[in-house]
Amino acid sequence: MTSLLAILALGCSTPEPVLSGIPAEPILQPDAGAVVQPTPRQASVYAKADDVDIDVRHLCGKRMDAIRTELFEQMGKQENVRLLGGNQGQEIQFTRGVVRVADGTIYMIGIALNEPMYRREALQSLGFPAFTGGVIRTSRDYRINNTWDFRRIRMLRAGRDNEKVTKVEAWRWLPRERQ
Repeated sequence: MTSLLAILALGCSTPEPVLSGIPAEPILQPDAGAVVQPTPRQASVYAKADDVDIDVRHLCGKRMDAIRTELFEQMGKQENVRLLGGNQGQEIQFTRGVVRVADGTIYMIGIALNEPMYRREALQSLGFPAFTGGVIRTSRDYRINNTWDFRRIRMLRAGRDNEKVTKVEAWRWLPRERQ
């Protein structure tokens, strides 16, 4: 009878929990001799949007040697190089505009527009989003400060009472502030 009670006691114990779908052995086994190689990150290929004339937002603030191809494709042929005083680097004149470079990095791009445009259109043609916020308005220009990681965007007006702009200068930073 004691053996019968022992069999009943062992047979009535709760079974070990079982999870279905999980293998008993690990799927991935660490290999002590193998060196794990990180997967190479694919460099994103730059493609200028069709409605953008010169992508100032992409070009300004980058190292000149890293974007040389895009710079020449969008700005045209290099015409002149002029050394600037102090820590301002050099100014490079291209067919379609001016670029200022300090320590190999483009910090300002100036573009003369093909025709007078409203502020919003001018910004969009240079790769910026449509800006509907407030601007600083003077008799000569409109200014937008500290927006889109740019220190200053200056748009020269066609005339004193004219709403349209003829030239845009985008400054990623001002050299005098980096001394």
